[in-house]
Amino acid sequence: MPGELVGEWDGDGTAARFDKIRFSSGGDVSLIYNNGLVLEGSAVVEGTSMTLYVPGGPIPYEYWSIEEFDAGYGYTFENLRLDGISYVRQIAGG
Repeated sequence: MPGELVGEWDGDGTAARFDKIRFSSGGDVSLIYNNGLVLEGSAVVEGTSMTLYVPGGPIPYEYWSIEEFDAGYGYTFENLRLDGISYVRQIAGG
């Protein structure tokens, strides 16, 4: 599991499939929905592709990337894109 993925990411808007995604350094993943449902499994990263193995079948992503952006006033965020869908987390400020 690449270190930059480890941690919790918040779904950014209605296009996000999950409300939160949490990656552990050991390769575990938790997919968290706002209704309380949590799917747990493993994440396998191969280069810029990723597959999440959770109940209900594997969820493949052809491309993932992370970019940092400055939101102003000392707030900095990272944006995780999974096949174009954004998940964000704050890394500085507040």
